[in-house]
Amino acid sequence: MKHLADEQDFWDENYRNCKPAWDLKSPTPVFKRILNENKLLKPGKLLIPGSGYGYDAVEAAKAGFEVTAVDFSISAIKFAEELAYKENVSVNFLSEDFFTLASKHSSSFDAKFDYVTFCAINPVRREEYAKLISGLLKCGGTFIALWFPVEEREGGPPFAINLEETQEIFSNHLKLQSSSADTDTIKSRRGRGILQIYKKGC
Repeated sequence: MKHLADEQDFWDENYRNCKPAWDLKSPTPVFKRILNENKLLKPGKLLIPGSGYGYDAVEAAKAGFEVTAVDFSISAIKFAEELAYKENVSVNFLSEDFFTLASKHSSSFDAKFDYVTFCAINPVRREEYAKLISGLLKCGGTFIALWFPVEEREGGPPFAINLEETQEIFSNHLKLQSSSADTDTIKSRRGRGILQIYKKGC
């Protein structure tokens, strides 16, 4: 069944009016730490779907990654392109539905980062999304998932995430490497984020 979350106009209106409640106005803290540590990820081809205003994409490009960033919202992509220009980095920004990527980018990426993307999609498409991520990653590729909001409630987007159910969905396609609380997050989001690292087998 279709939901507002499936509609491009819904997302573009949020960004066009500069009112997305999920926007941090800066790179995601835990992702920035991962980039700076240079242990979990080595520079390569990185995919960021639901990239929003592009803060994470630009930060990764500054760290030496070849970044493809995708968002449904044309307004968000325009902002992100301007940000990349100001920061003097190159990012491949795509304004499209990331569910269409499979046909053009199969097994193309060394890593993929998700923050407030999984919670934004129609919940009936979560299994489809997990399968898509696996198909886009290269053999041995890394999926960094910062699940938020991990809680019990109705409605969305953002839609609540049940950690046990989510782990089961992704474990059908990828191997879980680690799971921990997000301790780097902003105060208002503490206790509701879980960082999980998955690997694609060969």
